[in-house]
Amino acid sequence: MGLSGVWIRTLDDGLVRADHVVEVLAHRTAAFAGKPARWLLDVATANSQGAGTAAQWNVGASHRTLVQTADELAGVAQRLARLMWELDTRDAAGVVTVRRTPDGIEFGFEAFEAFEAS
Repeated sequence: MGLSGVWIRTLDDGLVRADHVVEVLAHRTAAFAGKPARWLLDVATANSQGAGTAAQWNVGASHRTLVQTADELAGVAQRLARLMWELDTRDAAGVVTVRRTPDGIEFGFEAFEAFEAS
């Protein structure tokens, strides 16, 4: 089964199927227009997406943001990759959640059986 039964909740409350993730990255945005730089935890999928104008069209990897914070995200990408590996070894099915806490970034997993009980 692999990760085809695992979904990852995005910042905008969307879901990305975990077996489509090809990269997990934590990176800092640039500060602009008086707004401070932020740290993002993103997943990239194998699908590409395009944007631009009729004169120029750019195609790149599809990145989905999982969390945004002012604090550096050291080690967070590796922690998410490890969680995905652990879920893969268990043939898990459910939703990975990501949230900011006062102590940093917290990952959770809600098995689909838990949703049925609600």
